[in-house]
Amino acid sequence: MKAIIGARSALMLAILLVCASEGATQQLSLSGTVRDTTGVVPGVTVTLTRSGAPEQTMMTDQSGTYSFSGLPAGSVEVTFSMRGFETVVRNISLGPDTPAVDVVLAVGRVTTAVTVEATAGKATATRLPVPDADVPAQVSTIPSELIRQQGVNSIGDALRNASGVQSIRWYGVYEQYTIRGFFDADRDAFNVVLLDGMRRSGNRYGTQANNIDAVEVLKGPSSVLYGRGAVGGTINIVRKKPQAQRSGEVWYRGGRFNTHQLAFGNTGPIGDSSKFLYRADASLEASDGWRDAGANRFNVAPSLTWLINDRSRLTLHQVFVRDRFEGDGGVPLNIVDLPDFTRDARFSLPQDRVLVEDSQTQALFNAGFGKWEFRNSASLQRTSDQYFVTEGVYGSPEENLVYREPLDFHHIRRPIQNQSEVVGRLDGFGTHNLLFGYEYYRDKYRTEVTAGDDPDCICGYWWLTIAPMDITTMREEQGPLDIETVARTTYVQDLTNSFYVQDQIDVAPKVKVNVAYRLDDYSQNVDRVGGLPFTPRRVNQTAGSYRAGLVYAPGHDQQLYVATSSSFTPVTTVPADGTKLDPSTAVNYEVGHRWQGLNGRLDTTAAIYYTTRNNVTVQQSVISFIQVGEQRSKGFDFDLNADLGSQTSLIFNYGFAAPKFADDEDLAGKTPRFAPKHNVNLWLRKDFRGGLNAAFGFRYLSEQFTDNNNTLTLDSYGLAAAAVGYRTPRWDWTVNIENLFNNEDYFQPGHFSNNAFPGQPLNVNTTVRLKWN
Repeated sequence: MKAIIGARSALMLAILLVCASEGATQQLSLSGTVRDTTGVVPGVTVTLTRSGAPEQTMMTDQSGTYSFSGLPAGSVEVTFSMRGFETVVRNISLGPDTPAVDVVLAVGRVTTAVTVEATAGKATATRLPVPDADVPAQVSTIPSELIRQQGVNSIGDALRNASGVQSIRWYGVYEQYTIRGFFDADRDAFNVVLLDGMRRSGNRYGTQANNIDAVEVLKGPSSVLYGRGAVGGTINIVRKKPQAQRSGEVWYRGGRFNTHQLAFGNTGPIGDSSKFLYRADASLEASDGWRDAGANRFNVAPSLTWLINDRSRLTLHQVFVRDRFEGDGGVPLNIVDLPDFTRDARFSLPQDRVLVEDSQTQALFNAGFGKWEFRNSASLQRTSDQYFVTEGVYGSPEENLVYREPLDFHHIRRPIQNQSEVVGRLDGFGTHNLLFGYEYYRDKYRTEVTAGDDPDCICGYWWLTIAPMDITTMREEQGPLDIETVARTTYVQDLTNSFYVQDQIDVAPKVKVNVAYRLDDYSQNVDRVGGLPFTPRRVNQTAGSYRAGLVYAPGHDQQLYVATSSSFTPVTTVPADGTKLDPSTAVNYEVGHRWQGLNGRLDTTAAIYYTTRNNVTVQQSVISFIQVGEQRSKGFDFDLNADLGSQTSLIFNYGFAAPKFADDEDLAGKTPRFAPKHNVNLWLRKDFRGGLNAAFGFRYLSEQFTDNNNTLTLDSYGLAAAAVGYRTPRWDWTVNIENLFNNEDYFQPGHFSNNAFPGQPLNVNTTVRLKWN
């Protein structure tokens, strides 16, 4: 009997212990905070999964926090997802001592619904703190996460993710862009490049992407916001900013053509201070390059934010760049079918090189008072751009020879810029988001050149005495040239004073109106010392520009808009006969539609536009220019950003552009050069459980003319890309393949109509990244 009682007691004790143990495990909890690069993120879906089955789901509150309770011990998977951000997965061994699980979301896809703002609060589409969905314009945002996924390290490569945009790199150095059919024959002529909302001056040398948070493209004329030259579009490079949460990363990227990159980034508070935040980024890249057009590139970018009080802050940015490029003049199109021609043949002289040294200082200040805010942005740039490249290459198929023309110059630029703005809100016939601004811009620079060998030019061009190259031997016969003795110096000062006002009106919950006007007073003075006799040039032009548009939202997930806008571009070129050319203006009409459907899993934007620009200046030769009347462009841009489920995302964009010259007896009805009619891009990515991921990309460009007379064309081409990688919270590894199927039959546009650049063959690189927070 006692034995039975003892057994029953032991059984009861065992049951109590099991129940107590189960009760203890039910008391475990898991919590944390979700942030992005600007602060906490409410509305993030957090899903807890055990043994492959979702167990609990919740959303982060207004403070970005989440909390699960009553959990048993064991292995769990927690997924953090939100439209516009890359999904984050954490595998956790849950126990009594499990710490809080905090995550930082990265913007994961191209989108027109997510607005990335500069520290000064200036959204690219309006310079106002209003969402892009309320703006009558098309904006594409290319986040740093997508740039990282694709394994690229230049702004030009990143821009292939924006509809209707073609980026071209000339001489292996300078980037030019075609947007909506408008190509930059020279910088700022058709498309403007900004750095945190401020104009980037000088030649557009290839920029590394290591300290870039996003690249935004505002389509259509936008002089009302950014001044002269903004016709086809405006490209805004948004840099990474200091953050309150400590985090950092270091990565190495290596690949074909002896490419090596080592980069670093770190941010957080200074010590225990809650007032001072810092960020530091640096990158060193060296590559032999395709066709031996390699480069050694270095940048370092420190920045500091002082949180003066709850409504005031000051951020200081500094960027130092030192890049050395080998240069590449391309190949003559009339020799590419010769039996002795090879695509990697490079006809540059031994002295070819480009050295860029650039210092960019920027200060951004905000101060709020009531419903109003004052902000001031100031920038100072110091650039030395020293260049000697064999630009002109002319083939003689009968002789198997290539004749060459190098050019040298040295630009020393000292642009300064200041933007002072007051923004605020007023009520009365809707809510008014107002902006009043004044901008001062002065670009003071000089250009030094050697004499060259043409006594009728004395302008740094060499062509009379340069030995041609025999393509059967590729033996260099040209001796050294004197490219150190300065024979001519040109002094230029560009000065602009601008006043602008903008009103974004919330007329009703479903109706938004945007109206803006800007007045620019522009002047340019040009003087010259040395060389041939020169008459100093003085240009002064004043012009106004505007934007007006309406946005109607029939539902919470879609917006329709109509808009018109204009631009102003001063014409400073003087033809050989001394005739003064007229300023150029452009007007755009646009209808667009945005949709955020399928419960936030799909973003689309579509726009139909018609743009007319008058008094277009066309370069006929190195020193010859004409005005050809009008250039018109009509087209369609479409962007799609989809979450396909099962951690699969799709980016797709398509641009159709049909530009034409008009009102000119020689060019009327012809298509401007470097304007492909069709432009298609796709990027499909799949994230698997456990950290593995894979992606496939494709890009197609239709044929395009290399000259405005439409006598020479570059064939259409398509390129595929792929990536595979593995990601953990602390490190990731990726292999990227460009030109996956090794297309060797495509060419990219060159400066002159008779030359082009052979497209790069298959290229493979791999990246290893370590992260901490």
